Amino acid sequence: MSGQADKRHWYQNTTLHRSLEWLVLLMVLMAALWAGTRTEEAPQLILLTTLTIITINFSLPPEQGSVGLVPLVSVSSLLIVGLETAVFLLGASIVLAELARPLWQPLWEYVDVKRPSWKQRLMADIIYLLTLVIAGKIYLEMGGQAPLVNDGIDNLDWSLLIILAVLYGIIYFLLSALMWRLMRKALKAFLGENAISVITVGMLVLPFALLGSLTYMRNGLPFFVIYMMGVTVFAVVIWLSWQRRFILQRQLAQFSALNRTGTSLRETLELEVVLERTQALVSELVPVDQFSISLIDIEGNWNTPEKPDDFTCWVAENGRLLDTDYRNIHYASRHNLTPPDPHPNAWLGIPLTAVDRVIGVMVLQRHPPHQPFSYWHRQVLFAIAGQASAAIENARLYSETLRLYNLTDKALAQRIKQLQALVNSMQEGVLMIDTMGAIVLINPPAAQLLNQDSAAMLTQPLHPPMAAPLGFSESELQSLLIALQNNQFPSEQQVEFKTAQNRFILRVETAVTAAAGQTIGWLMLFRDITEERELAERRTDLTRMIVHDLRNPLTTLSSTISLLKGQLVSANVNSSDTITDLLQTADMGVADMLDMVDSLMDINRMEAGQDVVDAEAMHLPPLAEQVVMQLQPLAQERGIHLHFAPPPAALPAIWGDREVLRRVLINLLDNALKFTPAGGSVNGHFRPDLPAAPHYEPGIICIIEDTGPGIPPEAREFVFDRFTRTNQEGAPIRGTGLGLTFCKMAIEAHNGRIWVEDNPQGGTQFLFSLPGSPIFDVT
Repeated sequence: MSGQADKRHWYQNTTLHRSLEWLVLLMVLMAALWAGTRTEEAPQLILLTTLTIITINFSLPPEQGSVGLVPLVSVSSLLIVGLETAVFLLGASIVLAELARPLWQPLWEYVDVKRPSWKQRLMADIIYLLTLVIAGKIYLEMGGQAPLVNDGIDNLDWSLLIILAVLYGIIYFLLSALMWRLMRKALKAFLGENAISVITVGMLVLPFALLGSLTYMRNGLPFFVIYMMGVTVFAVVIWLSWQRRFILQRQLAQFSALNRTGTSLRETLELEVVLERTQALVSELVPVDQFSISLIDIEGNWNTPEKPDDFTCWVAENGRLLDTDYRNIHYASRHNLTPPDPHPNAWLGIPLTAVDRVIGVMVLQRHPPHQPFSYWHRQVLFAIAGQASAAIENARLYSETLRLYNLTDKALAQRIKQLQALVNSMQEGVLMIDTMGAIVLINPPAAQLLNQDSAAMLTQPLHPPMAAPLGFSESELQSLLIALQNNQFPSEQQVEFKTAQNRFILRVETAVTAAAGQTIGWLMLFRDITEERELAERRTDLTRMIVHDLRNPLTTLSSTISLLKGQLVSANVNSSDTITDLLQTADMGVADMLDMVDSLMDINRMEAGQDVVDAEAMHLPPLAEQVVMQLQPLAQERGIHLHFAPPPAALPAIWGDREVLRRVLINLLDNALKFTPAGGSVNGHFRPDLPAAPHYEPGIICIIEDTGPGIPPEAREFVFDRFTRTNQEGAPIRGTGLGLTFCKMAIEAHNGRIWVEDNPQGGTQFLFSLPGSPIFDVT
């Protein structure tokens, strides 16, 4: 109960203090207005008083030499209303400016500089008063005119005005230097940083003050009001310019410190060192009375002897910044939060996050007389919190890595014992190394590749000279060992190699992970595939023999059908349409079979490295029209629209084999017709291929697109492989699975390229490029 009473008493005192400030300000302003209206000079007095209040509040702080336009307004008052009135006016304005300070407090929110204390403000006000009194007295004693009058303007003694300017500047400079020393700052710093600006303000006030006075005397009050507005705007602009320059300088300095400390944090993986360096950085950039970092483990428990206060827990639970001070801390009870005891003047909590998880809270507190944290303070602390979060998480991961590494050694030893018995019975060779390159698992078949004993090789390092028996070059094995030592694990891969005994071995490699998910080694499996390769070669030889032997009977059958058709025509036999259609169908079927056989034979020749292309300069669109006419009956029978768009007028010629390219077009169009449903369409078009391939004229690109179900992305890599047939809808399809293989090899034999893309309108696009005529070097 006593804590709640103290809190209410504190809040009531703060509210009462502010209310009294505004009440006194209002009463003084009303009194000043009433006093000003008792004289004929009321308008100019009110204007000068208002302008003095504004220039006092928009003067630069003591750290910048208290530079502002107060001297200008003071000298203007001297020349307009005389010394005594000017001194009284300046004194009254100082009091009113002090009372009006709450009006200007928001302007300091974004300026990270200590606000002037009442002693510093008092010293600055004394400088203004003493400078005006001393310089004005001397000026009047020497016969100077103040206030100025219209009749005496033409007879002004300019030398006295120059003396006034020099006197004012010297006195203002000396008193400013004295104030600097009273603030216990080095005079050298004042002379280096602020002397020029102070002297400039002191010396140059007279011309502008004289301008204001003459404006008032010559042109009256309206023009004098305009002059005052200009001075006001100029004072505000000076203050804002300083504010921006100061903020920029402070930000550059803080960014430099952040960069240095960020590098320092990244250099260590010790958690205690990270926390110490974070605290040092905060103390350097933001003045605080209390600083702490409370960490949370992965289970959500606090790593502190006692649970933190309610404010800290709220920041951790919500993952949001909490900034409270003496002006709003009393609202904590509405959210069931108990403020720290004793109440700080300002409390700021920032969450430390890593991978969308709060890992701790950074807490900063200020006690009286320190002010609340500014906007820039929060921005700087956010940056520090980000760097600290990464460093803390790295330090934690490093500690966890060390712990897991120790567990890994034990787990690895246990697994090796269990696996050794199993791998010794395998026919495949098994070889495993740890991250340092030492052999931790090997069975007799793998040791046989190295011509060594398996038991003797355990724990021995895998040296680069052992590379050749394992299918590596020395540089490849060395790169692998270096990568493993740096915790860089290559992706799983398969490699075939030939041993010195003319055996073909398939090596499969992959990383080995422990139960916790960390990588503990690199596993290599060696399988003898010599017999598989021999069987594959025999199968290929048998296919070639069958294909070669099929051509002769097919040729004979084709010739027989052609003779039969010729006999019917020459004998003038009135055959029925059915017989003619049957002969035509048989002829087309035999032609298709011959194309298939020729394609298989060409595939075998191209795989053997033989050249099957008899190229010449040709235009591809006419050949495409012939193929479309040939396949049009099949398209009409299936209800599919088959069309090849007219080529562009400037489509270049290509360098190709007409017969081979005819079969390529037939295979691609027939393939599109297979997968296009009734009502769909198969379309083709050409476009120039620019730029031209080296040593060739510009070529063309042919695009054949259908509206079928499309080819899955994962199937596009092997769609051109032998005996591959894909159907996304799962329905049975006809074909041997060799058409696209022939197309790929034939196009590449023409120095072209073929690939698959999605059709924007749905379905698939097959595209192939062919170069133009070769450029022969006649030199």
